[in-house]
Amino acid sequence: MVKNRKKPTLRLAVAILMLLVFSGFYFLLAPYVHEEVGEGDAQVSATIPPTEATTQTQPPAVDKSSEYLVLVNKTHGLGKDYEPGDLKKVKYAVASRESQYQKLRKTAASAFNSLAKAAKKQGHTIKLTSGFRPYSYQKSLYETYVNKDGKYTAEQYSAKPGYSEHQSGLCADVSSPSVDYNLEQAYGSTKEGKWLAKNAHKYGFIIRYPKDKEDITGYEYEPWHIRYVGEDAAKEIYEQKVTLEEYLGEV
Repeated sequence: MVKNRKKPTLRLAVAILMLLVFSGFYFLLAPYVHEEVGEGDAQVSATIPPTEATTQTQPPAVDKSSEYLVLVNKTHGLGKDYEPGDLKKVKYAVASRESQYQKLRKTAASAFNSLAKAAKKQGHTIKLTSGFRPYSYQKSLYETYVNKDGKYTAEQYSAKPGYSEHQSGLCADVSSPSVDYNLEQAYGSTKEGKWLAKNAHKYGFIIRYPKDKEDITGYEYEPWHIRYVGEDAAKEIYEQKVTLEEYLGEV
């Protein structure tokens, strides 16, 4: 009878021992299991920021600090001694005694040659009449116009020395045989003038002093005066129908 009672007692003892062992492992490991799960959740949350945070601001299409977007007008001038170091003679230019002033900065000259070549293929002759002008030459022109028309009137179409876009080497006065290569507002109504207004931006140029923008540019409408700003900027300015001042936020 004694032997029969020991067997269930032994089994019970083994069962209790095993239970204690498993319980011990559980209590020892449980904190680590919960901690790992918690960290995992925290890491997942950290990698999924709010919707606003995931929206990245796209970089602007045009770098407005580009050297080709330098603003030169009645309030933004160039130094008296400023002269670009990469001036290049333009291929499509009117034969003139002032041929030394028929240069543009290298990139602008290349772009203008491409523009004039494209115009020619479509039956239009467009040539440069005046490009880069040094301070001294602009001073001479300005004084001549002031003596002729008076200071107020002259300044509606001529820049003070040091404040002319021509000194930047990035602008060109152009014309065609239809107006005897003169610079006049009627040029905007010619076939060449219309082609220029519609296509100049494709080559990086804009009509710098457009019609009905005199209060912003400070100058009369000049359909012959184009300014190189680069193709991307020219496209935006053309599509937005704004002046360079408006585009650069300098109104």
